[in-house]
Amino acid sequence: MKVTLMAAHMADSARKVNFHFWVEAMNALGIDVDFVTVGFSDATKFKKSSRQFNPPYNQWVQLNPHLRKYLWKPLFHPFSLGHPVLNKMTSKILSYYPSLMPHNLKETFADTDLFIIENGAGLLLTTQLKKQYPNAKFLYSVCDRIETLGYHPLVLQAEKDSLPLFDVIRVPSIAMQGDYDAKYNVQFIPHGLDKTIFDKDNATPYTRNNNVISVGDMLFDADTVLLLATTFPKWTFHLFGKKAKLDNPPSNVIAYGERPFDFIVPFIQHADIGLAPYRNAVNADYLSQSSLKMNQYSYCKLPILAPNFAAAGRNHVCGYEPEDKQSRISAMEKATMFDRDTINTAEIIDAMQSTTLMLNSVGIKT
Repeated sequence: MKVTLMAAHMADSARKVNFHFWVEAMNALGIDVDFVTVGFSDATKFKKSSRQFNPPYNQWVQLNPHLRKYLWKPLFHPFSLGHPVLNKMTSKILSYYPSLMPHNLKETFADTDLFIIENGAGLLLTTQLKKQYPNAKFLYSVCDRIETLGYHPLVLQAEKDSLPLFDVIRVPSIAMQGDYDAKYNVQFIPHGLDKTIFDKDNATPYTRNNNVISVGDMLFDADTVLLLATTFPKWTFHLFGKKAKLDNPPSNVIAYGERPFDFIVPFIQHADIGLAPYRNAVNADYLSQSSLKMNQYSYCKLPILAPNFAAAGRNHVCGYEPEDKQSRISAMEKATMFDRDTINTAEIIDAMQSTTLMLNSVGIKT
């Protein structure tokens, strides 16, 4: 069996997301995986704060007997220029993105049993792939609501065009099931954790008590972090993520930037509070279930500080209104006194369970 993944991540990245855990689970099941990184190009250097990947590009690299990676770097890819007029002007040229796919990439798809495509640039390839490989199964992995991510309009249109072509649309939050027409096969499959990593007895990285950890920079709300840090000077706030930082941080805020997953795990294990400082955003309620970091916080039995819109379904989330000073302070006070022994981890599934559910959803028995 062979699965081809298309995502804006690198197969052997030290920064791990759900795709990496799926790969590990599938490899353990003896499934061959081709991990194709899409959504970057020579034009990426012109996009502010874009993620870069190290070569080799446009060639296959064998990582283990069941895993290969391919960093596809064409001349350009569909990325937003941040202005409707500019996006409209670039639509014609960027629509040729699928035609840039090199032969040494396309020729390896013939024996693929399942394509798993993440929301993003890979959606522009779905129509072509479905036409050329009609016997393969196609699964759309919706990581986030696509309108919250600032994609080029071509990507949003590609999602609409390709939805009928997917055998399954996998969503990581129940709140997202209603985003799609009932005629599509939409299935809620939650993120799974590699629990063995969090069950390891790692030494604490902290040198003092009272530690709050924040992992990731999606919708990062620097104002909330600054307010909490200045109001609670005896607590230290540890920020992980490329854009998770303050312009003028007080001494009790430490920004680590983007670090390998294994480096971050002990910080989560030994923290006192998990922080998910999301800014207000349209239709962001799905984050209450889809946020991988909130699952990680929960498994380590951390009380969580998060906006009310991302608090549903977890009794240990101390919710607040993002623009209400007293609400945020009160939520922090509640988190500092929360009884961690009351946090239930029984419903958190592991990565193998999540992967199996996903494979079974398209009729692949494991």
